[in-house]
Amino acid sequence: MSKLELECVLVVEDDAELRDKILVPGLRRFGFKPVGLGSAVELYKWLASNSCGLIVLDVGLPDDDGFAVAKHLRETTGAGIIMLTGRHSQSDHIRGLAEGADVYFTKPLDVELLATALHSLSRRMSARPLAQAFAPSERWRIEANGWRLVAPNGSVIALSVPERAVLQKLESADKPVPREDLVAELDGIIEDFDPSRLDMLIHRLRRKVETKAGHELPLSAVRKMGYMLSF
Repeated sequence: MSKLELECVLVVEDDAELRDKILVPGLRRFGFKPVGLGSAVELYKWLASNSCGLIVLDVGLPDDDGFAVAKHLRETTGAGIIMLTGRHSQSDHIRGLAEGADVYFTKPLDVELLATALHSLSRRMSARPLAQAFAPSERWRIEANGWRLVAPNGSVIALSVPERAVLQKLESADKPVPREDLVAELDGIIEDFDPSRLDMLIHRLRRKVETKAGHELPLSAVRKMGYMLSF
């Protein structure tokens, strides 16, 4: 499956506010190219002339049962499927996975968690040999054009726009990057960025990575020089 297909996410959700104000813009912030659709019919029409590697599918669609849609997608496409539903019963969870979903989430759902699951799913679906795709590495890696950080144990961390900007700037340097350069990088993507927020952003990024991956991010503050990444 191509890189473009694995960046595309169809968000099939009939709740327009959840779809258009939370999920679609939220996934866009984590590097995906989401397309919002409100029904199974819209989904099938879109797939008739386009291809997409990832699908977030609501169970309670107005025109078809989400479980039946998942089963059809599994039989006719190679897309990764994440089911998103308000149903909390174990039997529904089991049914969703049995009908073809790769991941089953219940609402309400944090967008960052959804983005992380999509990044993990896209890695498994990449064109690399299966053993290579799953094998933990002994080094940190930044993938998916900077939107995905992978720890040495294989844990995947979805990056936000400012997190991505900081890590890409640090990764491309072979010496400590001055604070002023990082602030300038962030100021270019965040209007009126407050320089005092840089330390807080890095602190939160370190905590996020350690919590999700169980590894300390090798990002160091170098006195009187700036910050340095040691991948």
